[in-house]
Amino acid sequence: MKQQYKRRRFPIVDKSLQYRFLARIVIYSSVIVMLMAAFLFVPEIVNLQDESLSLDVRAVSANKILTMHTRVWPVAISLICLIGVHSFLSFLRYIGPIYRFRLSYNQIKDGDLSFRVKLRKKDHLHDEEDVLNEMIEMLANKLGSIQLASQQALKSFDELEEKVTEPDVLAEAKKGLFRVHRHQLETVIDNASYFRLQDQTPTDED
Repeated sequence: MKQQYKRRRFPIVDKSLQYRFLARIVIYSSVIVMLMAAFLFVPEIVNLQDESLSLDVRAVSANKILTMHTRVWPVAISLICLIGVHSFLSFLRYIGPIYRFRLSYNQIKDGDLSFRVKLRKKDHLHDEEDVLNEMIEMLANKLGSIQLASQQALKSFDELEEKVTEPDVLAEAKKGLFRVHRHQLETVIDNASYFRLQDQTPTDED
């Protein structure tokens, strides 16, 4: 089964992860904007509510508040939208490779080692791509050696079974087949032992 990636019209690969990231960006941006707005508006609001000040001073503060309302909020909303969209698209350079890695893990789980991961040029995580491809290639080579050695061992075993029924004059040939069979089995064991299937470190209870 070859690895295939579907091109998407909209950059939505993992809805849950991408929307959560976007929500955080919008929240952080909104908090920053609200703090900046407080810094701008609070002094004028304080002046407006200070009855000890003259009406002219309070009128100036009121005009400033109205002016800032018409200028600050459109800019703030536009800034939040711009930061959100830019961050969303930038994060896609990470979520895209993660999506491809996830497909690769599923293929490996299904026993398919005939593919290699290929990311887009503008994607991030290219170092991880190289490491994953090296791992897949190593697994494919080791398992290929195991399969080949197993086939050869089975073939030599079949030949050995045939020779066992022949007269003892062929004892030396039988010994040769035994040596070949042993070599193939040792090759299978050597390649299979490369993989650690469980932690065999001795414990204090042993």
